Amino acid sequence: MAISKNGLTIVALLVTLYILETGDSTEFSSLVSAVRPCVYDPEHQIQVHSEEEEEHFLPHSREKRDVLTDQWNYIVDVVSDVETFEQIQSFLNTTSLPIQLDNMTEISSISLTMVCTPTGAGFQCRCEELFAWPYSSCVKYGACDNISGGICKCINAIPADGQTCQPISALLGHSEYEVDVELNVTDIATLDYLRSLLTNGSFSLTLGPTVNVTHINITTVCYPNGTSFQCRCEDHFVWSHEACITYGACDDITDDMTCRCINAIPSNGQYCQPKTAVIQLYEYLLEVELRVGDVALIEQLRNTVDNINFPIRLNNTINITKIDVIFTVPPVIYEYQISIEVNTADVDKLRNTLGNITFPIQISTQINISNANITTVCSQDDTGFQCRCEDDYLWPCDKCVTYGKCEGDTNSICGCIKAIPADGQYCQSVQHQTPPVVYEYLISVELNTEDVTLIEQLRTILRNISFPISINNHLQININDINISTVCYPSSAGFQCRCEDQYRWSCDQCFLYGSCDNITNDTCGCINALPPNGQYCQLIDQHTPPVVYEYLISIELNTTDVTVIDQLRNINYPINISSDIQISAVNISTVCYPSTAGFQCRCEDQYRWSCDQCFLYGSCDNITNDTCGCINALPPNGQYCQIVDQHNFTACPVTTPSPSPTTPPVVYEFLISIELIISDAAVINQLRTMLSNISYPISINSHIQINDINISTVCYPSSAGFQCRCEDQYRWSCDQCFLYGFCDNITNDTCGCINALPPNGQYCQIVDQHNSTTVGTTGMGTTRVTTTPTTVITTIVTPDDISTTAETPTSTLTRFDVDMLMRLDKEYTPELNNATSSTYKELESRISSVLVEQYKGITGFINVFVKGFREGSIITDFVVQTRQVEPDEIADANKKLPEAMKPIALVIGSVSAFYNSLSSISFPDLTYTNDDMTLTCGPPANINVGQISGSEWKFKERIIKDSGRIKITTSNMMSKLRIAQVVPADAGNYECTLEGRVMNFLQKGFVTSNNIKQAPILRLPSMVNVQCQLGQIQPLKCCVQSNYKVKWFQGTTVLQSEVVNEPGNTYCITHNYNIESCSGSQQEEQSFICRVDEPKRYEMTTTVIIFREDVKCDDTQYGKGREGDRSSIACNKGQEGSKTAVCKDGKWTLEVDSCIVTQIKELLIDSQDLAVEEVPQFVTNLSTIVQSEKTDITNSSPTISAIVNILNTVAQVSTAVVQSVMKNVLETVDVIIGDDARESWEVLNTNETNNASSQLLGSMETLSEGLIGEFAIVTQRIQLNKTTFNNSFGANLNSSVSIDIPNTNNDNVSITTITFATLNNVMPARNSSFNSSIFNATDNQLVSADTINAAVVLVKTDAFIQNVTLSFDKRNNFLKLNPQCVFWNFTQLDNLGAWDNQGCIFDSDINNTVTCRCNHLTSFSILMAIDIPASLRNDLAIITYFGVGISLASLVICLIIEGYVWKAITRNSTAFMRHVSIVNTALSLLIADICFLIGASIVDDTNGFKVPVGPCSTATFFMHFFYLALFFWMLVSGLLLFYRTVMVFSHMSKSTMLAIGFSLGYGCPLIIAVITVAVTAPQNNNNYIRKTNACWLNWKETMALLALVIPALTIVFINILIVIVVLFKMLRRGVGDAAQPEEKHTMVVITRCLIILTPLFGLTWSLGVGTMFSTSSGIHIAFAFFNSLQGFFILVFGTLFDSKVS
Repeated sequence: MAISKNGLTIVALLVTLYILETGDSTEFSSLVSAVRPCVYDPEHQIQVHSEEEEEHFLPHSREKRDVLTDQWNYIVDVVSDVETFEQIQSFLNTTSLPIQLDNMTEISSISLTMVCTPTGAGFQCRCEELFAWPYSSCVKYGACDNISGGICKCINAIPADGQTCQPISALLGHSEYEVDVELNVTDIATLDYLRSLLTNGSFSLTLGPTVNVTHINITTVCYPNGTSFQCRCEDHFVWSHEACITYGACDDITDDMTCRCINAIPSNGQYCQPKTAVIQLYEYLLEVELRVGDVALIEQLRNTVDNINFPIRLNNTINITKIDVIFTVPPVIYEYQISIEVNTADVDKLRNTLGNITFPIQISTQINISNANITTVCSQDDTGFQCRCEDDYLWPCDKCVTYGKCEGDTNSICGCIKAIPADGQYCQSVQHQTPPVVYEYLISVELNTEDVTLIEQLRTILRNISFPISINNHLQININDINISTVCYPSSAGFQCRCEDQYRWSCDQCFLYGSCDNITNDTCGCINALPPNGQYCQLIDQHTPPVVYEYLISIELNTTDVTVIDQLRNINYPINISSDIQISAVNISTVCYPSTAGFQCRCEDQYRWSCDQCFLYGSCDNITNDTCGCINALPPNGQYCQIVDQHNFTACPVTTPSPSPTTPPVVYEFLISIELIISDAAVINQLRTMLSNISYPISINSHIQINDINISTVCYPSSAGFQCRCEDQYRWSCDQCFLYGFCDNITNDTCGCINALPPNGQYCQIVDQHNSTTVGTTGMGTTRVTTTPTTVITTIVTPDDISTTAETPTSTLTRFDVDMLMRLDKEYTPELNNATSSTYKELESRISSVLVEQYKGITGFINVFVKGFREGSIITDFVVQTRQVEPDEIADANKKLPEAMKPIALVIGSVSAFYNSLSSISFPDLTYTNDDMTLTCGPPANINVGQISGSEWKFKERIIKDSGRIKITTSNMMSKLRIAQVVPADAGNYECTLEGRVMNFLQKGFVTSNNIKQAPILRLPSMVNVQCQLGQIQPLKCCVQSNYKVKWFQGTTVLQSEVVNEPGNTYCITHNYNIESCSGSQQEEQSFICRVDEPKRYEMTTTVIIFREDVKCDDTQYGKGREGDRSSIACNKGQEGSKTAVCKDGKWTLEVDSCIVTQIKELLIDSQDLAVEEVPQFVTNLSTIVQSEKTDITNSSPTISAIVNILNTVAQVSTAVVQSVMKNVLETVDVIIGDDARESWEVLNTNETNNASSQLLGSMETLSEGLIGEFAIVTQRIQLNKTTFNNSFGANLNSSVSIDIPNTNNDNVSITTITFATLNNVMPARNSSFNSSIFNATDNQLVSADTINAAVVLVKTDAFIQNVTLSFDKRNNFLKLNPQCVFWNFTQLDNLGAWDNQGCIFDSDINNTVTCRCNHLTSFSILMAIDIPASLRNDLAIITYFGVGISLASLVICLIIEGYVWKAITRNSTAFMRHVSIVNTALSLLIADICFLIGASIVDDTNGFKVPVGPCSTATFFMHFFYLALFFWMLVSGLLLFYRTVMVFSHMSKSTMLAIGFSLGYGCPLIIAVITVAVTAPQNNNNYIRKTNACWLNWKETMALLALVIPALTIVFINILIVIVVLFKMLRRGVGDAAQPEEKHTMVVITRCLIILTPLFGLTWSLGVGTMFSTSSGIHIAFAFFNSLQGFFILVFGTLFDSKVS
């Protein structure tokens, strides 16, 4: 059906007007739904569909176009039939434009651009007049008319990208391009023809419908010129100055720094440029070297340069701006030998020419030719070439062999060879001829044979051979000797390998494999094994003698017998301990004995004390030659006298010696360490057994005994090197654990196993005598020995390649271990992980031999060995041991190593070197939290690692970089790591790598928990207000942690204080300040300082303000104060910060609360540098602390804010969130969203700049997006579920929320839901229309007419969801008004966040379940009104004020009438009491309404409707009292009716009735009102009345309103019962014949009775119950109407309807 013209007009105008006025098309459907259904999307798309042919068209997106400022261009797609379109076109043609809509908006133009119609094959889209399709669309979709000028009017499709016809004027715009074309033409005639054609022709070359060539120029012509090219420019074109200089100009460079020709084709495709191009200015620094040997000339040159006026103009484009003489160098003379190859057939002529030349020949002032000789002449013969040497020249041996000697030449070197050398070599001078090198090889051949006779035959053959045996004459290889060295054969226990004559096994092999004959001269002839590494017997005369080690052992003897010392002096040496060990000499160096002042230590002959010891301990003889022979102390560090001829003594000033008394000898105790090399574990067990069975002490002689022997350390090879484990009661110190790496847990700053064999001979220390080492800086190359009573400590080393070492207290040569790493291009096999495998040993042996050759030449070389192999091709770790580190030598050796390793394997990359420092990173011994800590890394003075290019720091194996708290600076040979605001979590292992040119320097350090100490936290009131009273004692209390002590100071005077007992780890003191004078009128201030004893820099000040005015505020927390005074108190224990309150309106109001739980503050600081690897442990710590500090955290808004910031950091850092992490996070959140935290969140939400609640929800959304796996987590208030679904999803998330996602057409969709049951405590109920001016920071409440009336559910999926249904159970079922389906929009209110309903539609509210439908996913809930709408409030205010006004007038009239007819109507007691009740009811209501009006008038509507406390409290009290009196007098009326109805014949006197009436009417209300004030007013913040809007009883804080509600409702309920009883009596009695005619019908009587009794008994107040639980407008209006007019009803039904009154 066609749409009428009027209908189309309405539609078009509605669309246009709405868009122009609102600037948005997303709500268009609401405007046109009455005409036709509308589909819209968020991209400003508008489509109008008719019913006919609607299925033929596809929707298209259209966006607003950018036009001039304040102008909008909208595109409307209209889908209709042809007739309708013609009507629209006709209408638009007849419409007069512009159309003025209002003062700001007008429609300036409406144009039709295109019309798309269906065809048999699809669609055709034809442009209207002045519009066309661009060329690209015509080609892409096919033109259905001619393409003219690059445009067409019709295409065969609807463009999929929403493109429309464009204005023809825009399509016909021109763009100009400059195209460079390179032509390869070798015919000059063609080039000239092209020139003439381009010069003479006026043309426009058409390349396509939209492309024309307007101009063509030849710029550059390049042609070959000999061996290169020349490129010339055509007229009006030139080469740039840079091209002229770079390629060389082949014509003159003009003044404008250009040229027309260059000598090359530019490699970057450049060509000549137009002459008008801008010339580039260049600045050059030219260095000129002058060869001048005369110093006077150099000085003259300096003076000349100094006197020149710069700049010097060379030409139009070049200036010299400055000339400096930089430095001078003496001339260096270089000598070159130049070889020249001459192709000539006349050699003699060349010889004669050279012979006649006189040398030297001067080429220039600096170059001379000193000599020229012919060395080699090559000529062709029948077989090829011969190259003969001239006199004094010969071919080297290798050339003679390689190319062959000419006939007749028999020497190793020759004068003629049979070829021209391919490498260009020539004959060498006889004087410089290198003799041939003779190499000698020792070749080992292994024969596998089982026939002994063959071996004998071989022996015989070898004995009969005459040596040398020549292998050939050509290569000159001879065999000088052949011997059988070793014969191995199986035995009962395995194998035996015997040596032949003149061959022996070395001592280490004899001990390693066991000798099967005697060991003589440190060798044996037979061993009990077949060596796996291919070793064999060595020749005796070539056998390396055993290494003799010399040890200096210091022994301390405790003896008091002088004869023993004399016996030691008389021993003859050497003393043989065993066949391998002997004592060559024993000298007594020092004898110490007690003296009167302590000890004296005297040196024996040839021994002296050094000068520093003499001065340190005092010399007891003369100081000569910077030494002394006696000191007055026993050195605590185990030092002793040094031998004179081997020790360098430090020079020192001469001092006067002191006398030396003689004392008896001293008893000494020694700790002797013995290292055993054992490869059999059974032997170690046997040794353990033997030592455990020995009875101690063991007496060596009458003066020496052994008290104990223990095995301390056992070392054995592992896959990565060695592991050294401690025996029972022994441990490695902390520094060793971190230096070499620990292979078990670290407990009590020690470990039981390390991953290395300490090179300095250290071993495990006994636990009870071991001081746990805190890693600090120590010297390198020294060993500190701990002495204990005569105990032998045994260290067992199991590897077979480590020699015995001994620990000595004397200074030894420093050894440096430089770790190396190279990567071999070989396949890694598992055998390389086993140090005992043959594969490992073979590769190790081959590599070791290469390494020794490479590194043995470096200065101080000791050894090099392979540590092990790792996977990654083959990563080889090896160690170079040296006494001196020379970076250049190591670099040179590393550079040559890949070449040397080629026979074994190619080396991938370069060889890496690094030095593991034995010293620790330096750092302070003690740092307090919140201070800065600096760690310093750098090599000691005796280590040179070369130039440092950078540094890398690690903390707990994690790389750390500059960040908020971390600052790294590297300079020279040092790197510093500065950590700001140190927290306990900063303790741990630190590693530093200094990246050197040659090697890297590695240093470690361990900051223990003892190095970081919790700083003192002082808790005291910083500001105290005291009203001056003479003699008053004001206590001042200061508390700190129990491990600190504090004192009170006033100035520099220490005040007397007493210690106060406090529970927990707290130390408190109190100083009682006595106010001694109150004279004067000015306030007085006294300052007191509470200072920590150590460290003294921690202190806080308490200021005591003594005033004389009246006290306005007084409570136990903040004390006393005047209006405007401030009081600051300390936080609770375990918190930092303070609370400051201001005295305002007679009460202390919290102004600043900075109290934060200390542990949370430390976590907040630590989170600034949080890394993703630390997240799991970090959130575990956070959850643990939050669970243990629940009460303090929920009551502290700063702490909650800090936790939110921590969670936000965790969310930002985390990339993949596992179940355990999310569980800890939710357990943390569960605590801070509980009901206990509601008030803290109210404080946070009233801060306009704080969006903690929004930040918390945002963190949860971020974390939910990174969850890994499927799981469910349930806490007390939170339920999380992570799962997947196919196509659709539905679930009951908990008992109050359900979700339904239908037909997503996606499979395996991941969905995460988190349901927060109590997030209403956290999230404010503000929406997008929230006005920030209603923030109320005074009472920490946020004024809002809405509330979150359901749980908050967070929904996240990995698919695009456009349809989700959510059902919420209400939290408060009494709320019915204005349910809103909302989600939290983080960007609302300038990113403060608010609830938003965009994309969510309210569906239903059935059975207290609200159903919502949304087209997106995020965090959802529902908002419902908790108060009546603003419009209804205005109506109720009008009804109330008018009703109260009428009631006031009616009550006055009522009282006047009652007074006027009092005597006439009170003749009996019943009537008397009835009218007494009416009069007092009217009087109470009159006074209560007057108080109501007074209270309403004193509310300050200019300051957020705040109420003044004093006046408002008074008005509220009287309102409360008289409204209660109103209800109680209505109760009296009801009881009177009940009394007369039920007890008809009973009689009560008038005085009794009055007593009961006044007791109930005024006594009970007075008691209730007074109790209410007494209970609520003294509470903090005076919570008797409301804070804003009206003078009335408080509800939220103290529920004081119940003091009215409960009595009132109780009385109304009683009166209802009385009315029911009365009506029941009337129904039973019936209506008699004597009744009035209008009263004969029972219902008439009941109705009349109810009308009269309802206002008199206050039954209309029962409507108040409905107003408390319902927001329905009807019940509110009814309540306001009936109760505001109660005075009028009392007048009418209580007085005027009374027949006696009338």
